[in-house]
Amino acid sequence: RLYWTDWQSKSIESADKRTGLERKTLRENLENLMDIHVFHRHRSPVHTLCQENNGGCSHLCLLAPLPIGHSCACPTGINLLADGKACSSGMTSFLIFARRTDIRILSLDIPYFADVVVPINTTMKNTIAIDVDPQEGKVYWADSTVRKVSRANLNGSEHEDLITTGLMTTDGIAVDAIGRKLYWTDTGTNRIEVGNLDGSMRKVLVWQNLDSPRAIALYHEMGFMYWSDWGDNAKLERSSMDGTDR
Repeated sequence: RLYWTDWQSKSIESADKRTGLERKTLRENLENLMDIHVFHRHRSPVHTLCQENNGGCSHLCLLAPLPIGHSCACPTGINLLADGKACSSGMTSFLIFARRTDIRILSLDIPYFADVVVPINTTMKNTIAIDVDPQEGKVYWADSTVRKVSRANLNGSEHEDLITTGLMTTDGIAVDAIGRKLYWTDTGTNRIEVGNLDGSMRKVLVWQNLDSPRAIALYHEMGFMYWSDWGDNAKLERSSMDGTDR
């Protein structure tokens, strides 16, 4: 049978678990009813196909009524392959965004929208700048409170702090996936800098006549760099990716 509690009638109810019929009220006038579970000491174990080799599923094996018995499923955002057992290696198309204290991914491969937190083993306080390196499958971010630029794999593993000195308020970050460089803006120092993807070989590209540089974007095919300046004379600017021809 199926058992449940009813807050309004203040009662414990039960019914046939297959049909919903034969409904009965077991107890009444009970205050503050919440969840309920049934424990049966002599309940016999149930054998399922999921107990053997995970039912042949690469990820989740879910029970189902006979004669099927089970079905395979994938983590949120990942599609099940045509064989009905294996999941794809990861998300093909997705949105990735920062929420100050975490980074989340929203898959575009599935018919519903549900974001997933990237499980990075670090404490974020004010992560607002973010970009992705599609070649190595890494996410880069800047946290302006802890004053660090960091990276990790899209699954959250291999977290690294790349730049931990000389930063004040890094509000923009851009990955040059072709030239294998990292660009960032700093509204505290009023600079635009570049370095290798591992944080080495830092160089200041633009430092004159900057009031409050924030967002930054790269046009790889043409070799251009664009940024917004939120100062008293707000503007959008462009230069070559080496800082010349501003």
